[in-house]
Amino acid sequence: MFQIDLVARTKLLPPRLHKRALLRPRITQQLQDAQQRRLLILQAGTGYGKTTALASLNDGNQLSTWYHLLNEDSDPLVFLLHLYHSLKMTLADLSDIPLALLEEYDRQPQTEVWTQVIDRIHNELANLLTGPLFVIFDDVHLINHAEETLHLLDRFIGRAPTNVHTILSTRYPLDLPSLTTWRVHGQVTEINQTALAFTKEEIGTLFYEQYQFRLIDEQLTLLQERVEGWPMALPLIWQRWQGNQATTLSQALGEVARSTSELFTYLAQEVLAQQPADVQAFLQETAVLRQMTAVLCDKLRQKEDSRQILHHLREQDLFLVDVGDGYSRYHHLFHELLYHQLDEGAAQSTHLRAATLLQEQGANEEAIYHLLAAKAYPATAVALVALGRDLIRAGRLDTLAGWIGSLPPQILTKQPPLLCYLGDIARLRSRFDEALGWYQQAETASRNHNDKNAIGQALRGQARIYLDTVNPVEAEKLLQEALRLVDGQDDRETQARLLDLLAENMLNLGRFKESEQYQQEAQQLRQEGPGQAELPVRL
Repeated sequence: MFQIDLVARTKLLPPRLHKRALLRPRITQQLQDAQQRRLLILQAGTGYGKTTALASLNDGNQLSTWYHLLNEDSDPLVFLLHLYHSLKMTLADLSDIPLALLEEYDRQPQTEVWTQVIDRIHNELANLLTGPLFVIFDDVHLINHAEETLHLLDRFIGRAPTNVHTILSTRYPLDLPSLTTWRVHGQVTEINQTALAFTKEEIGTLFYEQYQFRLIDEQLTLLQERVEGWPMALPLIWQRWQGNQATTLSQALGEVARSTSELFTYLAQEVLAQQPADVQAFLQETAVLRQMTAVLCDKLRQKEDSRQILHHLREQDLFLVDVGDGYSRYHHLFHELLYHQLDEGAAQSTHLRAATLLQEQGANEEAIYHLLAAKAYPATAVALVALGRDLIRAGRLDTLAGWIGSLPPQILTKQPPLLCYLGDIARLRSRFDEALGWYQQAETASRNHNDKNAIGQALRGQARIYLDTVNPVEAEKLLQEALRLVDGQDDRETQARLLDLLAENMLNLGRFKESEQYQQEAQQLRQEGPGQAELPVRL
């Protein structure tokens, strides 16, 4: 199936509710009311229970899909693939036609295909659905900077069948183009941070039902005033209190700062200090990971107790989110706290170890995240050279451009194929002058390194510009030089692609016999398979 290897199944599974999670009927009811609107938005800071609330909705009898977005989902192709597969997991009869459209993009990149995919998904939903469907997007703020992808989300929401109800979870306001219009027409329900904050009654219920402790009114009032309803602080306070039975609740809270950020830092550090030494060491050793499995943690730490420690963290409700398929992650705020406690040198070396392990497992994209975090720019560049062609063929131009853009300029001159990839990205977006500039920079850098393969890649890129802009005379010169550079090398596929381009160029020049000759030579190379090829002598 098309690009199935790009689909991270863990992003499409709702997190499992912790056994101590408090189900809040008033929030669940507001979420259920989304059936009366086109769109429901939950906007609140981290730790306000947005994901837990949505998971409880998903856990019910309501037909729903789940999509937890990450930074890489700002790429339109990645977004559309995950949107389709999230729907497919709930609606098994969903047609594969949207994937066929994405395959069409793979053959001939055109951004118009994106909107066609959205529209086709709408048609499929209209044919399949007999009742309401909740389509849940978690952490949408991570794509708020990606204009093209945000427009696709806007189109999905605005043109969906009337029984499709979209729910967005975000930390910050969203820049959806149609949001103001939807609000004016009464099509949006919004649940903000104030609404998500725990009430005094909910705090009492949490402590009684989950911690088997009945708070008196004075204690409830104190908690409500000091915590200001911030859900994430409540289990921390309970653990802090239980860790020192000699103190009263008032004493435990007496030295806590009022701001939520300071409150969290204080409480988290206090709770961390109460953990056994092996647990504290585990938290430090795994603080660089975005997602964890017991196997990955064992290899990273060179120990064999990660499964037991992860189980302990879940049982103690210590900031661990189970994302399904054996994967877990730390709560965002806790992750930041752990990471910022690391020495910079230790963090970089751990990132490098993680990158090596992930590359061994074939998780090359997650490895690039760690290489960049370690500022291992030469190694990142080498990894991107290997991945770049596949990413361009897959249409993941934004992803590749973002990664290359993270590298210092001097690194690019040492890896000319990356300059060619930037040229490919610009050319596929019809920015021909910009693309030609990148290819020419790549050619200069390649000649400085006397790298024939890289020179040929740069020449092919320039030739494609002239093919796209119908300048066949200039294209022929470049292609013939590129062909001479690869003559006698083992890369038959590169030779065949050059012959294909020359055949296309001969058609533009009206030299049909030569075009046919190039086509036949390309076909012969592909039939012969790998191995050194000897091309005909050309004047």
